[in-house]
Amino acid sequence: MHRLLPPRAGLLRRLSTAAEAAASPPHPPPQPRADTLYHRVAAAVIPRIPLTPVLEQWAVAEGRPVEKHGLQAIIKKLVLRRRFSHALELSLWMTDRRHFPLSPGDVAYRLELITKVHGLQSAVAYFGGLSVQLKKPQCYGSLLKCYAEAKSVEEAEKLFAEMQKMGMMSSYPYNVMMKLYFELGQVERVRTMYKAMEESGIKPDVFTVDTLLKVYADAGDLNRVEELLEKIDPKILSWHSHASVARLFMKAGLQGRALQAIEESEKRISPKNGRVPYGFLLSMCADLGMSSEVDRIWNAYKSKVPVCNSMYMCRISVLLKMNDIDGAEKAFREWESRYVHHDIRLTNLLLNGYCANGLMDKAEALVDEAIAKGRTPYANTWYKLAGGFFKDGQVAKAVDMTRKALASATFGWEPDQTNVLMSLEHFTEQKNVEAAEEIASQLRSLVPLTREVYHGLLKTYVHAGQPVSDLLDRMNKDGFEADEETDRIIAGICR
Repeated sequence: MHRLLPPRAGLLRRLSTAAEAAASPPHPPPQPRADTLYHRVAAAVIPRIPLTPVLEQWAVAEGRPVEKHGLQAIIKKLVLRRRFSHALELSLWMTDRRHFPLSPGDVAYRLELITKVHGLQSAVAYFGGLSVQLKKPQCYGSLLKCYAEAKSVEEAEKLFAEMQKMGMMSSYPYNVMMKLYFELGQVERVRTMYKAMEESGIKPDVFTVDTLLKVYADAGDLNRVEELLEKIDPKILSWHSHASVARLFMKAGLQGRALQAIEESEKRISPKNGRVPYGFLLSMCADLGMSSEVDRIWNAYKSKVPVCNSMYMCRISVLLKMNDIDGAEKAFREWESRYVHHDIRLTNLLLNGYCANGLMDKAEALVDEAIAKGRTPYANTWYKLAGGFFKDGQVAKAVDMTRKALASATFGWEPDQTNVLMSLEHFTEQKNVEAAEEIASQLRSLVPLTREVYHGLLKTYVHAGQPVSDLLDRMNKDGFEADEETDRIIAGICR
């Protein structure tokens, strides 16, 4: 796929590259990463391997200092990475081995971790064994959340009533119950709960408002939305609240109101944590067909928040969603001119856009370019290219790319088998049993073969006039007994 340059053009390119390299300042040597407890914990990524030896090595064998607030911070980071079993292990080690006092806040966090790792009933049992001194409102609230997430409505309602009797009411329990009812589609109960909250004199917070806005948005109830906006303190409206309102106004054809709401949303975005909000607004405006707002929001983001690969991915995805190939190309080139480290996922994004629109020359040139720059495409890069060639009717190239994808795949990649099945159809037409077996073998090294793949192989054998008894035995060993389709293929009546 590499394109050859004329000798003089190649020479000029090499000279240009050499000149640029000489003019560029040398990159500073990479700094060694600090040896901290967090970095050691972060490196122990396999959930089934206990974390305790890492902790004991740090604190006991090496005598390094350990502080409770530092451990709590690590626990939260592990939760963000969805490493719940290690987070729970660290929580227990913090109190059982280091003997830091257990606070109600620790208990509340631990209840949620126990639920995720061992199940709801284990969390309930743990709560039942706590001392009265530790059973503070936040612990009850945490258990209520566990019930709600498990959709245990009866138990959640019972605990909510118990909290009411003990005078533990705040906006949090009401929010948990409102969210539970909303997720169950019981919108009237959401409204009833909000009314009870008002009657109790408890002020709504940002989570209350977000749930109510979801209810009203689902119902397309603009009047209720406007009543809510007039009633509540504007300070508790988050960027997400205003974005939800903007979506509702836009769908109702009230573009002016929608733009006002988007502007209000932007005002509430913190530059420190702006990636997710700006990404949400970009996607929302693309969904609503507000192309001018997409460009304006992107420029606002770049002026306030440091750019990063993930936001360029969002930008390119949004432009492709609006079928703006030219804009996506421009964003890709802008990213290339300023990225800190290469990310093949951005190449794959643009590749998807080219393949979806039948621009296979551009798709192939994009991969060629990546290789020429010393970048290694992932297996799914080749697989995406194969899908594009199949769609474009270039079957021979598509089959070649499918083979290349399977050959370059690493363990853990599970491809959609569509391209393999289409390759098998091609080999059936060619009566090429050897090629069909080769691609099936490549696939088997990654994932178990399906009945559809076996049937593709079977068709190739039948069309090539080859005996099928051994293949049927292999099918049977893999748990696929012959069915009506199998019989039809053997009989040569392939649909």
